[in-house]
This record gives sequence, structure tokens and C-alpha cells, in this order.
Amino acid sequence: DNRWGRWALQIMLMLNGKDGSILDALLLWKQNVDKEFEGVEPCPICYSVLCIKTHQMPNLECTNCHNKFHTTCLYKWFQSSGKSVCVLCQQPWSGRRV
Repeated sequence: DNRWGRWALQIMLMLNGKDGSILDALLLWKQNVDKEFEGVEPCPICYSVLCIKTHQMPNLECTNCHNKFHTTCLYKWFQSSGKSVCVLCQQPWSGRRV
């Protein structure tokens, strides 16, 4: 299942992002899994429901494809790609806060 692969990636990223604090990483991972079971879609950039750095849910929505992204993930994408287009639909970014 694709979900298991994404969850395995999440726990590895969380362990790295939490300076190796296993308990904090596991608690954040559990919150992510719980949110997914509640129907919240993960950010298509980091594959997490809760941002590893800010613990916020995706809060910027593309007005073209309606995918939602974490603010920090999207801005990092804009900087690293040198583009101001949606990660998924590749249309010029036109988003809104949700």
C-alpha cells in the first residue's frame, strides 16, 4: 500500500528533524496517521499531514488543482525550483489560505 511507504518515509524524516528524539518523532507520526484516518490529505511536497517543523496542517490551496500545501514546503519549493508555479498542476501559482 502506498500509504505504508509514505508513513515509513515520514517517520524517518521526523526522526531526523527531531534530532533523534524517538518519542517526539513517534508522537508526531501518530498524529499524522490519525489525521489521515480523519480524511485530511497530506502535503504533496513532504507527504505529511502535520508539518514536521511547524506542526501545522496544509494551509495553502492551489486555486487551479485544489491541492493543499504547508506554507513552509511551498515556499521552499518556490526557492529551490526558481519557479512560482504549483508543484502538481504546474500552473502559475494562484493560491489562497484555508
